[in-house]
Amino acid sequence: MLIQGEAGVGKSRLVESLRETAGKDHIWVAIRCSPFHTASAFHPIIEHLKRVFGWQPEDTAPQHLAKLEAGLADFKALPLSESVRLFADLVSVPVPEDRYPRLSMTAQQQRDATLDAIVAWLIETAERAPVLMAWEDLHWADPTTLEILGMLIEQAPTAALLVVATYRPELTPPWPQRSHMTPITLNRLERPEVETMVGHLAGGRPLPGEVVDHIVAKSDGVPLYVEELTKAILGSGVLEASGDAYVLTGSLAQLHIPETLQDSLMARLDRAPRLREVAQLGSVLGREFAYDMISALAGIEEEMLQSGLGQLVVDELLYQRGRPPRSRYLFKHALIQDAAYQSLLKRTRQQYHERAAMLLEDRFPELVSTQPELVAHHYTQANCPAQAIAYWLKAGTAAARQSANLEAIDQFRRGLALVEALPDVHERAERELDLQMALGPALAATKVYSHPEIGRTYARARELCRQLGDHSREFTALRGLQLHHQNRLEMEKAQHFAEEALRVAERLGDAPVLVGAHLTLGATLYQQGKLEPALAHNRRGFGLFDPNMQFPDWPGGHPGVFQFRLALISWMLGYPDRSLEELRAAVGSAETLGHPLTLAQTLCWAAFVHIFRHEPSAAADCAGRALRICEDHRIAQWQAFALCADGWALAASGEWEKGLAQIGQGVGGYSLGANQHVLLALQADAQLASGNAEAALESVAAGLQAVEKTGGAPLEAELYRLGGEALLAGAGTVSEAETAMLQAIAVARRQNAKSWELRGAMSLARLRQQQGRPQEAAALLAPIYDWFTEGFDTADLKEAKTLLDDLAEPAIAAEG
Repeated sequence: MLIQGEAGVGKSRLVESLRETAGKDHIWVAIRCSPFHTASAFHPIIEHLKRVFGWQPEDTAPQHLAKLEAGLADFKALPLSESVRLFADLVSVPVPEDRYPRLSMTAQQQRDATLDAIVAWLIETAERAPVLMAWEDLHWADPTTLEILGMLIEQAPTAALLVVATYRPELTPPWPQRSHMTPITLNRLERPEVETMVGHLAGGRPLPGEVVDHIVAKSDGVPLYVEELTKAILGSGVLEASGDAYVLTGSLAQLHIPETLQDSLMARLDRAPRLREVAQLGSVLGREFAYDMISALAGIEEEMLQSGLGQLVVDELLYQRGRPPRSRYLFKHALIQDAAYQSLLKRTRQQYHERAAMLLEDRFPELVSTQPELVAHHYTQANCPAQAIAYWLKAGTAAARQSANLEAIDQFRRGLALVEALPDVHERAERELDLQMALGPALAATKVYSHPEIGRTYARARELCRQLGDHSREFTALRGLQLHHQNRLEMEKAQHFAEEALRVAERLGDAPVLVGAHLTLGATLYQQGKLEPALAHNRRGFGLFDPNMQFPDWPGGHPGVFQFRLALISWMLGYPDRSLEELRAAVGSAETLGHPLTLAQTLCWAAFVHIFRHEPSAAADCAGRALRICEDHRIAQWQAFALCADGWALAASGEWEKGLAQIGQGVGGYSLGANQHVLLALQADAQLASGNAEAALESVAAGLQAVEKTGGAPLEAELYRLGGEALLAGAGTVSEAETAMLQAIAVARRQNAKSWELRGAMSLARLRQQQGRPQEAAALLAPIYDWFTEGFDTADLKEAKTLLDDLAEPAIAAEG
């Protein structure tokens, strides 16, 4: 049930009424979101877990662990060793490695496993007893919490579970509508509804029409204001019970009636200044706050504080859970908290926030460690930018480590918004660079590298690096810019930044940086079809490479992944045997590194090398392994590559329809990038082999269009050759086909790509043979075949040898 409505319209009251109506034969769960934690991944979930497990402020870490273990003892979805580790990492509880070893998962994989575990745990609770679960104020929820709720909503029909979510109109629910979901929009009350509510608040005694008219006009149909206004008038002394009704004892005009809901709420607080101060202090701490926090912050006698809090509870401005000093308090409504907060003078408010931040640092180090964003919020509101920026950076870094990248981006941006407030120019540049460099990888994890914001982030980072003379981070920024422009198919710019990165690396003289620089430039040159210089830089990079090297700030996949490129280029340059040896080494190295992304990418390119060699079985094996890794780790981009490679293998084995459908799915799932032409060439090859020349020609045209943007590409020659074959197969004229094949040979020779030249020469030689020109065909094919010194057992060289033998027979016959 999704309940939407503006502030004060009755969402919380409706949920409370539902709870009362449901009786006692159910488990009540309340998960509340906070405006202080909109960028705190899992925050409402973590707070709920702490309540369920019975954590107390004075508990030690071993006590927290013991309570966690007890709370998960009956959890059946996962082994206890795994569930405790997942939940302990979530709530920042240290666990002994010998009892709960670290899970062999990437950060993203552990995040996904944690989401699954939370949802499974909530569902299991509903399997033991019916659950009424309220998710309140979702407009303040962090993205991860919304993701968990979406997963729970999908599974809710499988258990005795009623989920009720409340939110304001500014939130658009991110989940698709389902038949088991009931949306409810609460609008402002009409006059008859206001009259009914007023009558209920007056104990069933009718109020004078003049008073009701006034309440209707002033409240504007907002239930919370109707309640506040009615209570204010009933307590003002201008009404007197007379029989079964109320009558006016004076003029309503003489009564000071607040003009707004905020004024009405403050009027109640103003009746007792000490109460107002306590409420104001509480409002600084949030919608919900603990006694120990407000006690430390208030600086007044315990008896007076407890009396004030108690009176706020009696006045129905606060709800209380537990007894002091372990009690917690919740403002009855967010608007009450907001009214108390807005009543503070700006300077007083800032002082309270600064005191709260310093108090957290001094008295609550565990909270500072697990919720740095809370300290950041207080220092931000206290106008202490230096301290706030430091904590926003810590918060974002912690979120990124959990793969909560949307929250990390939000926190880094909040820090960046404060940078201009720093008085010292050098410190301003340093802090902004820290944040921009942290922001780049978080953006890359949630967007494609071609996204303009990634380009702006690394461009600004580089500018700051040059300003500060920070060459180490300048190299990282240049690598980010190279990736950005490469994925935008702006290869000249990508090469410029790659060359700049190499110059910076040579100045630094650091081995890992030099490895990265050579491999970056090698990748850029390769994508333009500049195969020999690309190979040279890749060899230099891997000549310095050590598997134990660390690349902590490296944008993109681990540099070790580029080892596959040696195999690709060697094959294209005409060294099939060497290529195969390099390929085996690359796969072995990727397996040793243990990085799922690196292994998936390497296996994809291994599949493509086997495709180039016309080895469908080996290609299918590599593609299948890559697909499983991509599915397990949600690696979308390389999943598209693996789908295409596996589809080609299916088509090559005779399953044309299934194979082509899978290739189409892969091509459709791959976003704009420098390798787009590779998938289109693969698609054209399969379409041509299946007899669909027109479709193959369309794929070739799309591939060459992508090549045109990059100014050259490693499979450019193959695209022209496939186009020529498609034209010859009925999609065009013989003359057009001949032109395309000649272009394929010309491109291959320009790139010194002997394997592509051999294929182009074979295609044109077959055409010459069909035209009755065998000597020209042999003269074209023999020189490139004779160039090869290895790989004579590969499909292409066997086919070339057979064709040359066929071409030699007419010549021998003619001589005879």
